[in-house]
Amino acid sequence: MEKYESDKTFLARWATGELSEEELSEFKNSEAYKGFNRINRVAQNFKPPPIDKRQALIKTKEQITFGSKRKTTNTTWLAIAASVIIILGVFGLFTSTKSYTTAYGEQLAITLPDGSKIKLNADSEIKHKRFFWTNNRDVNLKGEAYFEVEKGGDFVVKTSQGEISVLGTKFNIKTRGEAFEVNCFEGAVRFDKLNSEEYHILKENDKISLTSGEVTNEKTEEEQPNWMNGISVFKERPLQEVLDEIHIQYNVIFQNEDIIDLSRLFTGSFLHNDLEKALKSTLTPMGISYTLSEDKTIVYLQ
Repeated sequence: MEKYESDKTFLARWATGELSEEELSEFKNSEAYKGFNRINRVAQNFKPPPIDKRQALIKTKEQITFGSKRKTTNTTWLAIAASVIIILGVFGLFTSTKSYTTAYGEQLAITLPDGSKIKLNADSEIKHKRFFWTNNRDVNLKGEAYFEVEKGGDFVVKTSQGEISVLGTKFNIKTRGEAFEVNCFEGAVRFDKLNSEEYHILKENDKISLTSGEVTNEKTEEEQPNWMNGISVFKERPLQEVLDEIHIQYNVIFQNEDIIDLSRLFTGSFLHNDLEKALKSTLTPMGISYTLSEDKTIVYLQ
């Protein structure tokens, strides 16, 4: 007997994306999968009449759990699947999201359902719709990420500063506090500024930065983001932004920040694999003395 017939929770777990990789692979190779998947697609556009959703779900569960003992046919299972999927859709589970996060000093490689690839920098988060990805290629980004987008429908990255739209390209987005940058490495992207009719088209080697609401355009010669090579690079950026990035990469806390001017502009870089070298290459050129705690978690500015 097929697992989806013997396991009464199987269809609900499939509809909500909770199957293991092994279970999903086995199910996709079954004859019944096409029928269930077709129902799943149709259910997305289903608009049910007003019903008591709680009672409807209870009734469907009772039918599945306590129903007739006669042999269940594929037709019967398709009908049950339709009921389960529609009710789950009513509860909004088809709009559920999948998220990926990174900790301080961590990076993460992600492959989306359409084959598009994302590389998350430290202390970042990506969210996207769990179901029907190819019909709604929208992602939400907090932090920094590099994208390699497969051709297809519109691909939109939503951030706190606006939206970046593409069809197929390679680009990097950084959105941390007041720091916001978009760097296009291949193809073209469009940045629509939040709550504004202002937009910018970026092509290969174009980069924009947003500072105090003003957009700055520049050219780069990089083939990929510097952070993917283990280095952070700054060109006339506020010192506060530099310290924030050191915190993100090394999980250290700066104390006595109020004694220095954090708005001063810094041009330079630091490596991600040696904290002491990172502090020396950023603070010393700015004439800032410091002491690092023994456990290397606190930087005392002097």
